[in-house]
Amino acid sequence: MHDAASSLRTRPFALADAGAVEPWLASPGLSIPAGCLRREWPQRLLADSRIVAMVGEAGGRRVGFVRLDCGPDRVAEVTLVIAPECRRQGWGRAMFLAGLQVARRLGLRGMIASIDRDNASALWFFADQGFVQDGLVGDRIRMRRYVHAGEHAAPLDVDA
Repeated sequence: MHDAASSLRTRPFALADAGAVEPWLASPGLSIPAGCLRREWPQRLLADSRIVAMVGEAGGRRVGFVRLDCGPDRVAEVTLVIAPECRRQGWGRAMFLAGLQVARRLGLRGMIASIDRDNASALWFFADQGFVQDGLVGDRIRMRRYVHAGEHAAPLDVDA
């Protein structure tokens, strides 16, 4: 068994990653735009200054993708996806922790995830990362986490 956290290397998403990442976004609850926007999604992602997108690599292969869509309220919507052949090996947690470090560095105060109600694996995963349910948006469960929440301590919501 490998130690995902120590062997993971993250880097900014690049156009060259789009072909590998796009099929991962076909997972339940994830998607890329339809129609003519489908071809342009990587360029639009890179052009939006509010979005931080990273690819995780290990052993010379891409293992995951995390995106933080940062709002003016200093809360980011998080998208996290792991390559199908790399799931259930610790890469999701390692990618989330990499995204959390970026969120802290950016001075964000919170993160939200929007998850299909039927996606028990994702609901469990985000709850395990400290997210709590914060209502429904359509048929999706909204989960929220303070960026500065401790492992077993109450979260701190500090406005500077």
